[in-house]
Amino acid sequence: MEEQITLLKPKIDVVFHCLFKTGNERITKAMIEATTKEKIESINLDNDRYLMKDYPDEKLGIVDLKATLDNGTICDIEIQLADNKDTAERFLFYWSKIYSSQLVQGDDYGKLNKVIGIIILDYEIEKTKEIEIPKAREILKKEPNNKLAQWVMFLDNPNESEVSKIMNENEEIKEAMSELEKISKDKELKRVAELREKAIRDEKNGLRHAREDGLKEGLEQRNEATEFSKRKRTLQRN
Repeated sequence: MEEQITLLKPKIDVVFHCLFKTGNERITKAMIEATTKEKIESINLDNDRYLMKDYPDEKLGIVDLKATLDNGTICDIEIQLADNKDTAERFLFYWSKIYSSQLVQGDDYGKLNKVIGIIILDYEIEKTKEIEIPKAREILKKEPNNKLAQWVMFLDNPNESEVSKIMNENEEIKEAMSELEKISKDKELKRVAELREKAIRDEKNGLRHAREDGLKEGLEQRNEATEFSKRKRTLQRN
């Protein structure tokens, strides 16, 4: 009997690195095409982006994947799993660093290529056009053939029965699943991915407790201010 493989989660950064790497340009190109809705002939991946870090809290929850498209456009893909409340500002900073790093001293601004930023979020934020994982399921109900939503479903949880259906229609996701099954057998990658996931879980819990404490403190301060106002009005009447 064939051994049952426990699939690693593609949205964990180290797994994402190993899945969308040099040699897997076809699936990476398909994911970018689904996002930009533009036809891409070829891509060149930045090999320096695929170094597995030893510590789970380093660059927590964010993965940086950079690809140069055939027309010179640079595509930066980020994953953000914990809501630090500064998503837009942080992502704009990443984008600006990549855009400005194209020039060296003395270069003309005309040499700058377009930079496309893609951010995959595990939570919802307002006034953005990023990929928000929680919305993918609702999109697929209305648009079963939406390739972007299909990719997001795969990244979120490849074990879902819905993803099995998607593979029947999306050859690139089927190919990505095959690659994921292969890398999920790597014991070292599994160990690091588990540490990463725990670190992300701890960060989310820390952020939640910090917000709860902040809300509690704010409520106490408001109550104190209300009580002070009441006493002041009472003294004035007397």
